[in-house]
Amino acid sequence: MANDLERISDKLASNEAEVRNAFGQLTVEQLNWRPTGEKWSVGQCIDHLIKTSEIYSEDFRGIADGTRRSNWWEQFSPLSGFFGPFLTKYMSKDEKKVKTSERFLPTSDVPADIVERFADSQAELRTTIEKTNQVDWNKTTLTSSFQGFVTYSLADAYNIIAEHQLRHIRQAKRVVETPGFPKKVFDICESFKLGGSREV
Repeated sequence: MANDLERISDKLASNEAEVRNAFGQLTVEQLNWRPTGEKWSVGQCIDHLIKTSEIYSEDFRGIADGTRRSNWWEQFSPLSGFFGPFLTKYMSKDEKKVKTSERFLPTSDVPADIVERFADSQAELRTTIEKTNQVDWNKTTLTSSFQGFVTYSLADAYNIIAEHQLRHIRQAKRVVETPGFPKKVFDICESFKLGGSREV
């Protein structure tokens, strides 16, 4: 499992770096700006990822310390091998939307340090995943915390989380590119220095 652990850890580290690079310099106003009342802000996308890691890590910690036991459906579901690859691929298709359940919803206003909180969450998630390395990821089956009838292997669960993070990172980037997104004073000043104009 060493190669699988390294691969997942690298993916999560890459996602963390992507969040830092893309959103680490945003102001609290920018982090909380929403294109519409129904669409999430950059900060809400990040907060959703933190919540998702916290919820799924409940099972991961149980596997790591040996206290979690598989239920009947996890042991005998004939669909576990289908759902994992399907959901991993689904996460890469941004045009397909799904409404999240209430427990995964982000807060309305996120703090200025949300990017640092995400970094802390990623570090904790990687540590938790490392502690599950004593079990066979492919033979350990979980039930989705989002849909109770969906089961998949622990290996697939980690892939789904990594791809899910990328999905919402892309969503947050689209928010920054939306017309009306508040620009920083620095950006406005640079625009005038160059003799150009920018939408602010």
